[in-house]
Amino acid sequence: MRFLGDRLAQLNLHLQRRVEMRVALHKHPGVAGVVEAAAEILKMVPGIELVDLNQPAIGLQSVNVGVLPKFKRELQLAELEAARDAGVDALVAVYHSDHRELCAHERDWPFRIINILEVVGESMGLHWHDRYKELKIMQDADQIIADCSELIAKHSLDPGNAREVVVRLLLGEQPLPLKGVLEGSGGLV
Repeated sequence: MRFLGDRLAQLNLHLQRRVEMRVALHKHPGVAGVVEAAAEILKMVPGIELVDLNQPAIGLQSVNVGVLPKFKRELQLAELEAARDAGVDALVAVYHSDHRELCAHERDWPFRIINILEVVGESMGLHWHDRYKELKIMQDADQIIADCSELIAKHSLDPGNAREVVVRLLLGEQPLPLKGVLEGSGGLV
């Protein structure tokens, strides 16, 4: 973000498409200048309205607050509620680890959860499907393994080991529990 923030004039030349969204930035001030650069970049995207949720900004990334799990869950819930109450279209994460922890909540809340580079890319006319979020929203390890069976076979992975990784890392990386099991999901694990 700081690299892009130091090159706002160059970046601005590429941000041509309007992205009509009210967005809130998921903030962590641990690296000086990152939050400020992210906010400036979002303000440059035509059509973006940046909303301040007035939530505490703590630590380097959400993962670093993991040593205080109850506090972390409270912070995440308060931010999701504030985003809902503010009527944003999207909660925007800067760090990929934050996006991974938050993205499955998209199914339970009336806004998208996206990475800042999705906004930048959309304004540049670029789009890439978020397969990680799609799989994480499933919340069903067996369905995820079935959907990824060709990829698992292509890379000669053991399906049992792959399932363990899905349960531990993909589904286990969920500090704040989701609101419930999706109908027909067959359960979380």
